[in-house]
Amino acid sequence: MREKPYHHGNLRKQLIESGISLINDEGIKSFSLRRVAAQCNVSHTAPYSHFKNVDELIAAMGEHVTAQFMERLRISIMGKEDSSEAISLLGQAYIDFFIENPQYFQFLFYHSGITIDLDNYNSDNYPPFALFRTTAYHMFRSTGLPEASYSHQLLALWSMVHGIASLLTNNGVRYSGNWRDSFSIITVLDKEDDK
Repeated sequence: MREKPYHHGNLRKQLIESGISLINDEGIKSFSLRRVAAQCNVSHTAPYSHFKNVDELIAAMGEHVTAQFMERLRISIMGKEDSSEAISLLGQAYIDFFIENPQYFQFLFYHSGITIDLDNYNSDNYPPFALFRTTAYHMFRSTGLPEASYSHQLLALWSMVHGIASLLTNNGVRYSGNWRDSFSIITVLDKEDDK
């Protein structure tokens, strides 16, 4: 006799996605496994078959989003890592990821507990940023930019990309244009300034 599936679909993923939504809507203080279970219409004990406590669920939520984000960034520059367009491709993928998944931005940068160390080049504590930094530094080297200005230029590039992602995921910001075009225009203007 075949065992019946425990829950329709993938309960672990549903708990993770519902957890992200719940934290974004109500904050972390009222967050609990019981509330996530209710959101998923399962018994309050069901999450314990996947996560031993709320901290483990929050960690899994961060890993879930980071894995998708990292995959999107890697694919965007696959085979072009050393090209002059790599940082533009990476920046566009960064923005596109949050256009498609706006719920992830708030969770990732305000609730997941990640740390991005802008002062330490050797810090790989957040892989998507480490990839962005490595790609930017490669571009800086290939264009002959003085090494002393690398960190300043990195901050400017990341601020542009991250800032656009922050604006497009903010419900209080209204913009009738295409967020993708705003990045394209900035990169074109940047290229014009270099001429």
